[in-house]
Amino acid sequence: MLAKLKMKKLSIYNQVISCVFFSLLGLQVKLLLDKTNIESIVFYRSFIGLILILMLSATLKKGIKIIKTSNIKIHILRSIFGTMAMYFGYRSLNYISLSEATSIGFTKVFFTSILAFFILKEKLNLFSFFLVFIGFFGVYLIALPTQTSNLIGLYMSIFSALCVAGGIISISFLAKLENTLTVMIYHSFFSTIVFLVFFFNKIEFNFCHNFLSIILLTITALAGQYFNSESYKYGKTNSVIILGYSRIVFSTLLGFFFLGEKISLITIFGILIIALTTYFVKKD
Repeated sequence: MLAKLKMKKLSIYNQVISCVFFSLLGLQVKLLLDKTNIESIVFYRSFIGLILILMLSATLKKGIKIIKTSNIKIHILRSIFGTMAMYFGYRSLNYISLSEATSIGFTKVFFTSILAFFILKEKLNLFSFFLVFIGFFGVYLIALPTQTSNLIGLYMSIFSALCVAGGIISISFLAKLENTLTVMIYHSFFSTIVFLVFFFNKIEFNFCHNFLSIILLTITALAGQYFNSESYKYGKTNSVIILGYSRIVFSTLLGFFFLGEKISLITIFGILIIALTTYFVKKD
């Protein structure tokens, strides 16, 4: 019983830490968009990420066993979801603010809860549904149509959220069966191939002037991905995903302090609702 509670707490901490890194990632992407295009950002995030993970695996002496898998189809599916989520999620930042993109992206909670119910056979009890509803109400307050500056960004964020939900279900399945580094290697590998094939003409191969920014962005993305994957090892998908609401708080604060994005009273109210939702999930 004690061990189970410890694992549950570990899932909570891992998810919140991943939200901090993903919020920082959004800020880095937003700043880098002034210097290069989305296709280049996603390609190098995947390609350099693959190199860094392989180097880390070698350092940890994981050997060839780190790439062994009997779930290659799930890895491919997870990479397709992940690639589309990155592309449309990052691209939406061209049109809307960091806090708006992050907030709207949390429609993934509905998508994930429904998919987890049908695919993973996880129960969606009334209390969990209530928390999802209340948390999404906070998202609604932040992302009211009158505050959304561009519908293109809105639609891109929603489609990205749907892809994220598919990725979360895939990660939740893989995380319980394989090493986290294995999941990350295949995601980076297939994402690199997809972008190299479909966006070869748009990728800027001379990226020396953005080298440091892309390296830092990749490290941030990998850290977020690692802690996110770890959080699904021992926690239920429906509970862990609700904790992801804390990412909105971090993104809103980063947008305010570093991008000059304004925070209205209704946004603050929405953030408070989200924070309370996260607190009660932790208590549950």
